[in-house]
Amino acid sequence: MTVRRVDRIVLAVALVALAYLFYLQTMLASRVIDGTRYFWLDDDMMISMRYGRNLAEGHGLAWNPGDRVEGYTNFLWTIVMAGVHLTGVSDAHAAALVRVVNYVLLGGCFGLSLQLLRIFAPRPRLAGLLLVACMFMCPDVVLWSAWGFEASLLTFLSLVFLVRFLKHGPEPLGLGALALIPLTRGDGVYVYAAYGLCALYMTSRRRATLGWLALALLPTVGHFVFRRLYYGDWLPNTYYLKVYGLEAVRARGWAYGRAFLLDYRLLLALALGSALLVVRRDRRGIVPFVMVPATVAYVLTTGGDMYGFFRFFAHLMPVLFVFATAGLATVVRGKVAQVVWAVIVFVVAVPLLDPFKRLLSRATNGDPDRQIQVAMIVKKNALPDSKTAVFCAGIVPYFSRLPVIDMLGKSDRHIAHLKAFPGSMIGHGKVDPDYTLGQDPDLVVTCGTNLGQAERVASGAQTYDPMVRFVSAASFKSRYLTHPIMESYLLLETAVYTHADSKEASRRTWAKTIEVGPPPF
Repeated sequence: MTVRRVDRIVLAVALVALAYLFYLQTMLASRVIDGTRYFWLDDDMMISMRYGRNLAEGHGLAWNPGDRVEGYTNFLWTIVMAGVHLTGVSDAHAAALVRVVNYVLLGGCFGLSLQLLRIFAPRPRLAGLLLVACMFMCPDVVLWSAWGFEASLLTFLSLVFLVRFLKHGPEPLGLGALALIPLTRGDGVYVYAAYGLCALYMTSRRRATLGWLALALLPTVGHFVFRRLYYGDWLPNTYYLKVYGLEAVRARGWAYGRAFLLDYRLLLALALGSALLVVRRDRRGIVPFVMVPATVAYVLTTGGDMYGFFRFFAHLMPVLFVFATAGLATVVRGKVAQVVWAVIVFVVAVPLLDPFKRLLSRATNGDPDRQIQVAMIVKKNALPDSKTAVFCAGIVPYFSRLPVIDMLGKSDRHIAHLKAFPGSMIGHGKVDPDYTLGQDPDLVVTCGTNLGQAERVASGAQTYDPMVRFVSAASFKSRYLTHPIMESYLLLETAVYTHADSKEASRRTWAKTIEVGPPPF
């Protein structure tokens, strides 16, 4: 059987397995409420979904219609989400369709990784099976995609560029993919720059390549101009929220980068060792030696990430697996040695005890199991123009469709420009209760804090939890704490408050209940 045919069979099996995994992940992030199954993505991605839906419905790329603050980090992925909403899919099912898009992109990443592998290891048939198995079992390859993040689009574009450039040199399709990387996620500018350096090193046509790279930079320049004209700032609001005023940025970034280097140290050793042998005879082996340090340098300047696993390194994982797997051709010779190398790579990449457990990890950011129920209760009972302040800015704002104030500042310039309080989590260290409550929200939605817990918080409590800091503020306790919305689920799980002068005050006993089905599994 030819290598090409083996790779096709391996890819087909992988796509079936991926489809089942995506089905499980999609169902895990769903709940039947009042007879309708609602699907959601990670809470941060639901923020982008709200922007995308507003764009699709003619309100522009805005958090609230007419409120222009760039509270997303993934412009191109938000545009994709707008395209999903243009299909007419309901709010209940839009997130499931986004996961389908991510499944297609991730399947493309698997196919492109096989093509990349065959550039460096054209013969060993075992190599394709090994590569796909390792990628499938890696949470930093599959979970970000299954959870609805833009990582799969960023990875897909990176692989399109690599495969096209390594095969054909500078040409429109590959450089076009490179041009879209900074639009996919704002920090993609460094990815563009690092791959641009790789391209200049790998090719003998440097003048032509430099010209192509300059052209590929034009969309990024255009996006900066658009941001300045549309939002009134050169940088996204999320930059100020997560980086500006953050304490110990380099120390945090090094902790994050060091954790990646340690967790994947054996894989890195195998991949870089194989790439070292490649680069001695083929300049194209330079890619991991540029991209890994570039990504580590990036996280050092931004403080890393709030999530577990390694989202900022996700786009590099297929490249590392390709070079580690290519060791079957670049490092060892003979069938026995190849089998030994394959076993080593597999053992390094795949946990031997309960290997599928990590792949079934759920995205729990923003307390989605409770917030989806809160969203439906609010939608069913609140007045349609009630201004709502939220901590978790994804699920409740998206499904309730109410005008929303973001208490943690992703979509608020004032809060984003504050200095983070000491010891806070990235992106969750800036609150200003007096400022937020000065906007007179009709409803304040907490996150996982019931009425009794809120009442027990001491005034002025110092804590790393921004929500506790907020509900312990005098401005909250004097106006809102004594006016909880009276609804059984909210009182027991996630309290919602109003104030005496709000239009919600006279109707704060909510009688419309929801029927919630059991968890899917």
